[in-house]
Amino acid sequence: MGRLIVLTTPDLELGYRLAGVSTRVVASSTEAAQALQELLATDADDVIAVHEPFFHDFDRPLRRRIETLTSPLVVAMPAGRDADVEAERRAGLLRMLWQAVGYEMTFARGENGE
Repeated sequence: MGRLIVLTTPDLELGYRLAGVSTRVVASSTEAAQALQELLATDADDVIAVHEPFFHDFDRPLRRRIETLTSPLVVAMPAGRDADVEAERRAGLLRMLWQAVGYEMTFARGENGE
């Protein structure tokens, strides 16, 4: 069985560790790309979450490789910033679901917002 591994900044690492998640601390998108390449070489059945700003800085060949993988699953972990956090978060979660499941899912809100 696979595990969740988060490639994240030193500031956020403690929170993930307290939640029981395996982490790798990276300070830049270059370090994140190197750590990701190492994890991809292990052929483990993991889910690898990458700090979103680092994920978006990956070069095109690495991004293309990530998109074609079936295992491990590599996703961007939302950084949570700005006033549009809710919309960004929702779009990010839908992208993760689409990547994991293979089709887009939408959820309608009830009358009371639930």
